[in-house]
Amino acid sequence: MAIGDMIVGIDIGTSKVCCCLGQINKFNQVEVLSTASVTCDGLKRGRIVSPDAVSRAVRFAVSDIEATQDFMIKSAYVNIVGSYVSIFKTKYSITLADKYAGVTQKDIDEIIMNVGQIEVPDGKQIIDIVPTRFITESRTTEDPIGIFTSTLEAELDVIIAEKEIVKTIGLVMQRAGLTMDGIVVNGFAMKDIVLSEDEKEKGVLLLDIGAGNVDISVFRNNGIIYTDSIPVGGDTITNDISIGLEISHQEADKLKKQYGLSKVEYIDNDYSITLATYTGEEKNKTIKCSELVEIIEARVEEIFTLIRAGLEDNKVANIPQSCVISGQGINSINKSEKTAEEILKYPVRFGVVKTGNIIKPDVAGAYGIVKYISNIKHSKKIGSKIQMIEEQTFLQNVVQSFKGLFGSKSKNNR
Repeated sequence: MAIGDMIVGIDIGTSKVCCCLGQINKFNQVEVLSTASVTCDGLKRGRIVSPDAVSRAVRFAVSDIEATQDFMIKSAYVNIVGSYVSIFKTKYSITLADKYAGVTQKDIDEIIMNVGQIEVPDGKQIIDIVPTRFITESRTTEDPIGIFTSTLEAELDVIIAEKEIVKTIGLVMQRAGLTMDGIVVNGFAMKDIVLSEDEKEKGVLLLDIGAGNVDISVFRNNGIIYTDSIPVGGDTITNDISIGLEISHQEADKLKKQYGLSKVEYIDNDYSITLATYTGEEKNKTIKCSELVEIIEARVEEIFTLIRAGLEDNKVANIPQSCVISGQGINSINKSEKTAEEILKYPVRFGVVKTGNIIKPDVAGAYGIVKYISNIKHSKKIGSKIQMIEEQTFLQNVVQSFKGLFGSKSKNNR
């Protein structure tokens, strides 16, 4: 990346669309210039069911950022959930014409271009090729530029997605007046802002739990091993409370945040709670806190049980050494990490976004996209397209006004 380059990341989530604009500063770090978040109900169970609703939310989010800047955003990177993605690892090697010329970016581009020509299953397409490390005659490294060697071998993660999903995302962006710079898997977007280098090296399970979706990623040796998603999240728990206690969704969400615990056994004082929006026959329905927590406990246990089952079914349960939870889905459920540890069998912590800027938790996904793109070492051009708005001078405004005035008179005289 060059100093001054700008990157736009758009995170399409179950309940909202978030946008982040970042710029590379003189220290070669991402400086966040602006963020925006717009509510959206165009997704159901992780799938875009209303492209128009999502595209409107994207447009509003981008417009909110444009209103704070002197330019128009013409392109952006956008996310995709793990359930529509598969990953396979491959190797590719080339022979360099001159051992003492040193490895160049052109050599790396040649490898990536050739890997991009491989055949993929019907209905799938490559959305990303990520070199994880390079092997030369003298060493193994993440950055081989300048190393003297006769051969260069690359180990790469090839990211494949469903064509139909990619087409739908492209349609959303097009209707919002944007072109796609690229598509970023949710796990990639979050890994650089919540995981440590040691975790990514040794093996870690990353759970990004949102309102209606859990994105599941397993990393080891700085590469991605497994990704998936399940269509449950924070809103699922809220809906359970709303239905189980016969109260409004709004009150259910409030009670979840106020009294949320992952297990009944963690209750110190079993308070009485009066339900304000109860729809049953009783006018002033009162319950015990334990009745609320029983509902929460059942769903939280189910979420982590489903995750564990998926890891075991795909034979990756033994890879992670720890688990990190990000997202806003269950952060209000106290001691949910304890339930996760019991079921997943790993040490669990909540991830904190690593940034010097003040980033609101709800836009962490969009920021993660920007951060991930900025960290790409081997690419010709990764900045988003920005069109500067030229301000007219006072004289230009006067001339334009006279043109309009005389133009309207001439039309009236015809």
